[in-house]
Amino acid sequence: MLKELPSLSTILSAYASFSAMAMLFRTILNEMLPERMQNYIASKIYDFTAAYFSSDFTFIIEDRWRAGDNQMFRAAEIYLPTIIGPSSDIILVGSDDSSDPTAPPKRSFPVDCRIKDNYDGMRLEWTLSSIDPKKFYVPPKRFFSLTCKKRDRERVEQRYFPFINKTAQEIINKSESLSIYTYDQECSMWDPTVFKHPATFETLAMEPHLKEFIMKDLDSFVERKEFFENVGRAWKRGYLLYGPPGTGKSSLVAAIANYMRYDVYDLQFQSVRNDSDLRRILTSTTNRSILLIEDIDCSTKVSHNRTKVKEKSEEEEDDDEDRDETKRPFSIDLGAYSTSLMDCGRAVGTKES
Repeated sequence: MLKELPSLSTILSAYASFSAMAMLFRTILNEMLPERMQNYIASKIYDFTAAYFSSDFTFIIEDRWRAGDNQMFRAAEIYLPTIIGPSSDIILVGSDDSSDPTAPPKRSFPVDCRIKDNYDGMRLEWTLSSIDPKKFYVPPKRFFSLTCKKRDRERVEQRYFPFINKTAQEIINKSESLSIYTYDQECSMWDPTVFKHPATFETLAMEPHLKEFIMKDLDSFVERKEFFENVGRAWKRGYLLYGPPGTGKSSLVAAIANYMRYDVYDLQFQSVRNDSDLRRILTSTTNRSILLIEDIDCSTKVSHNRTKVKEKSEEEEDDDEDRDETKRPFSIDLGAYSTSLMDCGRAVGTKES
């Protein structure tokens, strides 16, 4: 039987011939096919082999979903720093609490960092990626890649993802610090920082019956989710604060934030380019938050048009009467802010999940 086996020289000769043919075939492909066609063929071969020979499955979770932020991406951002362990080869640390410089830094994860997790016997691996756009005014596109076994795909969708959302919400509820976000027009994103303001309803200089009225109104808003759904309205509440500087508008906003434990989004209309930009800005705010619109009487074309109108003597009296009516505080729906708040100073809206 050993005599029937080819000799070593025959095997080496066959291998050399095969290698020469492969090199010749590769040279012909490089000369005849353009690079894009080569990449396309290589990607199809990779997809074919991965589909039939790989046992892994990958979920892609982008930071944006349709017209708004991807809540699954936000939940992963909150959850993953809590499971960073020795298996991670790199982590991101930092602190934004200037009041306690001796406190240990908080953990996060940089781009291309791999984080491993185990849930219900499943081995999972997360990777954060970022793609820089060619346009300078478009923010980077970030996304998570979650790799699991193909046999665990259904369990990840039905059990693991809901677990992450629930855990992230519990972390938010237990968080002692609040954040205030300002919109960065150049990067087209909200920039957060720690929100610490001593104002509370107990320390606020306001008539007791007005403070009691606002607190009861906020409590009623939180408890009436079903009512808003039954009447077909979005679950949000709006307030209009009017007055000269130093009358306590900012302190009232801080007191509401501390009372509700909601983050604050501070928006200046000067940073808004157009209607679509405004829509994207508003939909990128999180649930359980306060949207603060500053100085809306000085931020739109309507205010400038009104300035021109005031120059006409025949309409001065009508304008004065309108301004007298708008001095009284009242509740508003922020869904109609673009036309109804032009005579006023500051709008505050609370948003629930």
